Amino acid sequence: MTSRDSSTSDAQQQIDIDETISRLESKKGVESVTVLTKDGRVIRTTATPEQGEVQAKLLSRLAADAAGIVEELEPQDELSFLRIRTKRHELMVALDRSYLLVVVQSPQKD
Repeated sequence: MTSRDSSTSDAQQQIDIDETISRLESKKGVESVTVLTKDGRVIRTTATPEQGEVQAKLLSRLAADAAGIVEELEPQDELSFLRIRTKRHELMVALDRSYLLVVVQSPQKD
């Protein structure tokens, strides 16, 4: 792969991230969307920078711990999604090989 191919690939990846964030943000109740690396580095967030950093630090660690538990319980399986609901928020974390996608939303009233 040439550097030109790599920059084209990076540009396409950024467009894909932007489209995904826009689509998720348009959903009712969504408060923020954050894309981060598995090691907790924020790639893009619609939260405040401070909130994005806190989410990245804590949720990347939680996702790694939860993935480790799943692997220990069932070595042939892997964690792909994590959902946490509190009284005030619902946090949804989608895990990929390299990235995490975090969506924070207001829980729907039952």
